Amino acid sequence: MGTVLSAIGGLLDNIFYSFDMSAFEFFGNIQSPALTLAAKIFTFLGDGYVIAAMAVLGVILCFFKKTRRYGAALLIAIAVGTILTNVIMKPLIMRARPYITLAPVESFMQWYENVGGLVESDYSFPSGHTTAAFEIAISMFLCLKDKSKIAYIFPLIAAFTMISRVYLMVHYVSDVLGGMIVGIAAGILGYYLSGIMVKALNKTKLGGFDIASLHKKER
Repeated sequence: MGTVLSAIGGLLDNIFYSFDMSAFEFFGNIQSPALTLAAKIFTFLGDGYVIAAMAVLGVILCFFKKTRRYGAALLIAIAVGTILTNVIMKPLIMRARPYITLAPVESFMQWYENVGGLVESDYSFPSGHTTAAFEIAISMFLCLKDKSKIAYIFPLIAAFTMISRVYLMVHYVSDVLGGMIVGIAAGILGYYLSGIMVKALNKTKLGGFDIASLHKKER
């Protein structure tokens, strides 16, 4: 069964080989210390530690009526994106990382080493960092787009995070595009489901709970 499933990853390698290699060549030719530093900063924004922190923030936001929608949207988006990418798709598709599959390609390995030779422990498709960046970005963009121009910063950060994964040679372009699609879907689902849940919750006694109000009463 594992052999059959891993064949899906190999099929992706074959279908997108020219496309993915063209992208690696492009980024390999523009490598610089400044771009590598920027890529590592943006890629950090998709790390598990950052996503865990965002989930904690989501929980905190749920305790305040004014921000409950934001917190619920974050939590649902993160949960959906994580389950789809890390629990279902990565183990199912079993696509090996570029630095494993392309180890015989001397030019690729040189580019890979030049940007730090990062090693990841899981499968390649879809990109978990990209999924995480877009699930947060889209859920927050939809929550804030009619209230603040800061909403547009979130998708921009997600896009740079996505690009950083290819620049650092730890993902194929097809991996990050897959992660982007999953992340956008998770973000949209998080936004709409949070609206339904918060509206239903606010009709109950529990929905009236607000830490900010309790704090004012104590004073």
